[in-house]
Amino acid sequence: GCSFLSQDEPLPLYTLKSGNIEQNPLLSEPLAIDILEGEASLDTPRIAITPSPYERDYLADGQWPERLPKIIYEALIESLSERWGGAYVVRTGTGLHTTYFLQTDIQDFSVYSLNTERPEVRLKVMFKIVNLRTRRVVAGQLFSVQEKICSLSMKGIVEAFNKGFHTLLQQAMPWME
Repeated sequence: GCSFLSQDEPLPLYTLKSGNIEQNPLLSEPLAIDILEGEASLDTPRIAITPSPYERDYLADGQWPERLPKIIYEALIESLSERWGGAYVVRTGTGLHTTYFLQTDIQDFSVYSLNTERPEVRLKVMFKIVNLRTRRVVAGQLFSVQEKICSLSMKGIVEAFNKGFHTLLQQAMPWME
């Protein structure tokens, strides 16, 4: 892709936040959040573009501060802790006793139709609740969001990702409860 930056300058970093989450302390047991999985082309700090159904590229003028699954993982922990309280949301591997854990698979998190009149970001994430004792999936649901990019700039693109992520969590959290 084209860039106005010289190759010696580091790319600007953009963050992912879910926005304000309504508190709802409905969980009766802690939920462990597993490290996220993601499609290989999304397992990078680069911000993905999908110019056609069988092609993946990356924006040249900015990136996430870390690999996308790690960025989403941290935003997910923060959001779920805000929703249910920090005592009910734990990371896997902390040694705390939990019955269930949340497995997350990022299937899409990219920009579409960038050079058209209707650019958008698309987020598609599969959540599974797994019983740790039986190692069986007790529930699974795919959540998908499309968010229009209002301003064709890095700031506008990242704002669309943040708004889309907030919308996706607003759909997913009641399902997790």
